[in-house]
Amino acid sequence: MDVNRLVGGDWDYLHCPAVGNSGGLLALWKKDVMKFEVMATDEQVLIGKVLLPNLQEWIVAVVYAKKDYHACRSLWNVIGNFINGNLPVIVGGDFNCCLDQSEKKGGQKYKYTVGAQEMSAFLVDNDLHDLVILGPRYTWSNNKTGNSKIWVRLDRILMNSEGLRLAPLVTVKHLVRLASDHYPLLLFLAPTLQKPEGRWLRFEDIWMSYPVTWKIVWKNWTKQDYGLPADVLNGKCHRTLRALFFWSRNRLKELGELKNLL
Repeated sequence: MDVNRLVGGDWDYLHCPAVGNSGGLLALWKKDVMKFEVMATDEQVLIGKVLLPNLQEWIVAVVYAKKDYHACRSLWNVIGNFINGNLPVIVGGDFNCCLDQSEKKGGQKYKYTVGAQEMSAFLVDNDLHDLVILGPRYTWSNNKTGNSKIWVRLDRILMNSEGLRLAPLVTVKHLVRLASDHYPLLLFLAPTLQKPEGRWLRFEDIWMSYPVTWKIVWKNWTKQDYGLPADVLNGKCHRTLRALFFWSRNRLKELGELKNLL
């Protein structure tokens, strides 16, 4: 009831509960947007086939790996059995392992352990690749201060070559940490290219000391506008402020030329 009140009741989910304070996986998907067919569940991974609105099928694996590399061997085998080179694949989550020194800061010197070697071999054997990252480099911190603080990249999202072919602009954004010691990861299959924001135009009190500005305001404010009252008001304000701004910029340019002449 609490979840339905917060996010609505049009979600379906699959849950593998935690054992004590460790483990636990939860996958949620909107029933009216996509279909998620569960293919396998394990204490370290949820695997399913996603059918997107454009009828593309993707294999998705949600991972929460154990620290013990012996236990991770079964994880690599489970995921590898469902990877098909003809279908796009996404594998993401907490792998509890970093692959080189650049993915760790602080603490003891990095060691290329057996677990890291086996994970690297798993990525090569299954044609899985790291994605472009936006945001902080590391994804986990021990939340200590000073020399005791450790940063590690434990979480990642991987994709195979077929997925990269279908979504060449795919990116992963590391969001802000709130209650967790991990950064949430947000995957953009087709990111929207944001138009760069222009410079903020601000009204300058000094403009009122020039009589010509009153005429500029009157000329731009009396132009005919159409639409809702709020839209008309915003349009008049925007047009008038731009006119004042460009007048001011030209005025300063003229003053600069006069100063050089003097």
